[in-house]
Amino acid sequence: MPTPALRPILARDGIFNARDLGGVPTRDGRYVRPNALVRADALHRAGDRSAQALAEHGVTLVLDLRDEAERAREGVLAVDGIVVEHLLVLDPHYEWYDTDAALAERYVEILDRFADRFIGGIELVAEAPGGVAYHCAVGKDRTGLLTALLLGALGVDEETIVADYARSSLAITVQATWALIYGVYDRPVTDEDLESGVWSARPDTMRATLAWLRAEHGGVEGYLTAAGLAPEVPEALRARLLVDDPPE
Repeated sequence: MPTPALRPILARDGIFNARDLGGVPTRDGRYVRPNALVRADALHRAGDRSAQALAEHGVTLVLDLRDEAERAREGVLAVDGIVVEHLLVLDPHYEWYDTDAALAERYVEILDRFADRFIGGIELVAEAPGGVAYHCAVGKDRTGLLTALLLGALGVDEETIVADYARSSLAITVQATWALIYGVYDRPVTDEDLESGVWSARPDTMRATLAWLRAEHGGVEGYLTAAGLAPEVPEALRARLLVDDPPE
């Protein structure tokens, strides 16, 4: 998780769902290196102090997963020493609301339709010289799917991936309340949205998504290979991001 100093600094700017993935264990007994991989929400809101804290945390590259309309409406992170890359994950017309599809079904559709976008993100993480942070708006869906693929490529087991995804539920109510107060979204967040809809982060949602990857592709690595990821990229990813000893 982020250091105790980082979390409250980001929260002051309305960034509530951020965490360092350092310390996440892999199946072969290694660990994700601290200060190397940070998943987050809404880093475009970062003020001077938050941006400085990210830089001090080792972040040199930020992947912005939002679409152009979101970036134009809400702004983009700008800070000396941090490169921001726009990684469009979803087509702008992709509809989250006004559909009866369960969230896991949407995740499957996204992974099926936009595999090349996720491949691009993984390649950027593998090539980055320093720490990488990546974010969308809420830090749960687009960010959650990229996280699942990254952790899967690193050899993290499914239940650990599920547990990390579900941690977003701890921040969601605060995010929704903050968004309502500041008029960030043009529609209210309902109890159903929070419990089982588009604002939820239930373990079963990610379990179902990983089950689809397993059934259709043999797992995350098979999905990435089928999508065209070169075999040397996961190797570079593991060499760059994994350490033998657990962080203190």
